Amino acid sequence: MTELLLTGLDGKNPLAFLAALGVLNALADRTKDGTPEPRLVWRAGGTYQPAIMGGPDRGALLDVLVQDLASFRGEPAIEWLHYRKDGDGAEAHDLKPPPGFFVDYLSRLLGDCPSRGVSDELRRSLAFAAAFATDVAVDNNGNTKPTALHFTAGQQEFLTMVSELIQGVRVEDLEEALFGPWRYERPLPVLQWDNTSARDYALRASDPSKDKKLGVPGADWLAFRGLPFIRVAPVGDRIVTTGCSGEWKTGTFRWPIWTVPLSRPVIGSVLTSSEVFEVDPGVLRARGIAIVFESAIRRSDQGGYGSFAPARMARPARAG
Repeated sequence: MTELLLTGLDGKNPLAFLAALGVLNALADRTKDGTPEPRLVWRAGGTYQPAIMGGPDRGALLDVLVQDLASFRGEPAIEWLHYRKDGDGAEAHDLKPPPGFFVDYLSRLLGDCPSRGVSDELRRSLAFAAAFATDVAVDNNGNTKPTALHFTAGQQEFLTMVSELIQGVRVEDLEEALFGPWRYERPLPVLQWDNTSARDYALRASDPSKDKKLGVPGADWLAFRGLPFIRVAPVGDRIVTTGCSGEWKTGTFRWPIWTVPLSRPVIGSVLTSSEVFEVDPGVLRARGIAIVFESAIRRSDQGGYGSFAPARMARPARAG
């Protein structure tokens, strides 16, 4: 079986972890019926780097990812979330609409099912919607509460930034993200999932939303592409995000690194397994998981701009 090591992605970085999931999502979505889907494994070598098993070679992979990126122009899950703030205010393109709008948005996505059938494109849109938010939970302003990985605030709008990535990411950006080195030279939006480049508002003299930060847009795009693995769900009147725990401003994101090749459905099960995230050494060994990393989620008091702290190895929960 072929194996392609993605040397630019470091498993200790949430941005890189999500980008690896995004590569697998893009490949799996384009696997034809009857053909085994590629699998993802992490290889140790100073750090943990992902490898795609049973997928294309380097050049063909980049071709697939460019085609996949182009297919998101007009993506319903993204384009249908334009709304008016508070119902009649300025237009927004984010994940925090009034709850009624979000219900209508979900109904509109689901409403396409009877006439069109559940096409691959529609299934993809629904997977993103399931990772964006839930209408059950609301924030302090009464708007839809988004995923815990929503790190934008103020003048920044999450889906506006994603739309700019769709229009601006080039094949060279994807190659830099996957094979390195990361140069941080491009001025396209960053989604703040890189735990090596936090810029907390509380530690700065000016609002970070007004800066044009240089980043690795190929990694940000691929990480967004991996977001459907990190779904949300309502628990009571609160929202729970896959892999996340704690409060909005003092949360933690945990992610496992596995050393046996796993398919997309299996990875989805692993990421939602409570056993894995209890960090039981016996369970981890049985599942082929080498380590579980975690990064604290930090949010500023001035508007909620988010970032990840540097990763550390997650510890088992103490009995009693």
